[in-house]
Order: sequence, then structure tokens, then C-alpha cells
Amino acid sequence: TDSFRVADEALVECREYIRKQFGERYLPETAILRAKRKGMQEAHEAIRPTSAERTPDAMRPFLTDDQFKLYRLIWSRFVASQMKPAEYRLTEAQIAAGRGLFVAKGREMRFDGFTAILGHKLREGEQILPPLAAGETLLLREILPAQHFTEPPPRYTEAGLVKALEKFGIG
Repeated sequence: TDSFRVADEALVECREYIRKQFGERYLPETAILRAKRKGMQEAHEAIRPTSAERTPDAMRPFLTDDQFKLYRLIWSRFVASQMKPAEYRLTEAQIAAGRGLFVAKGREMRFDGFTAILGHKLREGEQILPPLAAGETLLLREILPAQHFTEPPPRYTEAGLVKALEKFGIG
């Protein structure tokens, strides 16, 4: 049908946009298609831009602030969905100090993949560790005492909205 042809054209155009803007390294060999799950909407019912070339910045003059934020979310998720995943090296350091054992965890980005569009955010408590070697002696520079309280999660960040939509099989 016409809606499937338009969907195929949108994927082809999206992949060409990624190739031009980011290069072959960011492009998987074939288009990424999600497996159909029970209750999930068909591709022709999904919300997505009609053209990857209609970037949020190009559409900005025609949109209100709220429309722009929503369009930027939809556009960036659509384009990112057709890019290779980010690659990380996970690091964990166990540091013995007297009777105490401290654990520091971090990750190092090896390839930014789809985060080139969506941005890279460190998770709560996540850090970038400096290069370390087994048996290395570390010098204490500073102790930062801090107390943290549990807070309720905020209502629907961009990522939260996407998760909620996926949970209900929308898009």
C-alpha cells in the first residue's frame, strides 16, 4: 500500500541522511526494523517525520516552542533508530584503603553511535575513571562527605516519555 511505500522511502532517505552527515561508520548494513509485538502499532501508524532532511533547526521558524521540542524528540529518535549503537568499555576499580574496600565504576565511550544525535549522558553515580593499573598505589587527594536522599522520579522526561510509549506499544 501507499503507506508502506512511504515508510520504505522514509527509511531510505533517513539512511542517506546518516551517510551524508555522519559517514558509513554510523550506518548499519541494513535498515533497522523492530520486531512486531502484540498490541504494537504498525509502522504506517507510527509518528515520525515525513523527511529526515526536515531537521528540527530547519523547522524551527514554523513551530511554537512546545511543537519544536516535540518535533526535535520525534526527529532525533527516528534518525537515531537507524544508527549503529554506541560502544563502551566498562571499568571497575577496587581500591583497598586500610580496612576499607572502595569500589569505583565507570565507562569509557569507544564509539558514540546513535548518541551522536541523542547526546551522551552519564547515568547517576557514573563517572569517567582515569587509566589505572593493577597494584598501582593511589594518593588520596580529597574526601567529600555527602548525604543523598531518595527522590521520586520526575514526570516524563524525554526518555521517560519514550519508555512509556514503548510500554504501551505506541510508535
